[in-house]
Amino acid sequence: MTRYKIHSEMEVRFNNYYDILRVERDAPPESIRTAYRRLAQKYHPDKAPGDANAARVMTAINTAYQVLSDSAQRASHDSWIAAAKPRPVRAPIAEKTAAWPWYLLFATMAFALATVGIVVYKSVVPSPVAFAAQAAKAPAARR
Repeated sequence: MTRYKIHSEMEVRFNNYYDILRVERDAPPESIRTAYRRLAQKYHPDKAPGDANAARVMTAINTAYQVLSDSAQRASHDSWIAAAKPRPVRAPIAEKTAAWPWYLLFATMAFALATVGIVVYKSVVPSPVAFAAQAAKAPAARR
């Protein structure tokens, strides 16, 4: 049995180069360069050979840095952001989470209850060996 965890939050935003580099819109060129270097080291394709996603992410990071490092292109990008209407981002695809195997919980509870029951029974009802030993001692005590 598989359960699905559905995220119902709808964010209203759009991706731009500031989001890709994870910097604020009023970030100075030094912080843009720092963010670019940090992300380039983290997502460089040489760090994850054979990962097609790493090459795609690195391309996006390079493009974002190229635009934000040039003042004319950055001004054009800022005017595009101001003119663009934010669109709702689609809800993420439901994540599969493992369902709890309830039968194991019930089996564990039944086993624990049976164990407690056996302990209580053995403490209240004497064993046949102990009963025979008491019976053998009782006639000797009467004599």
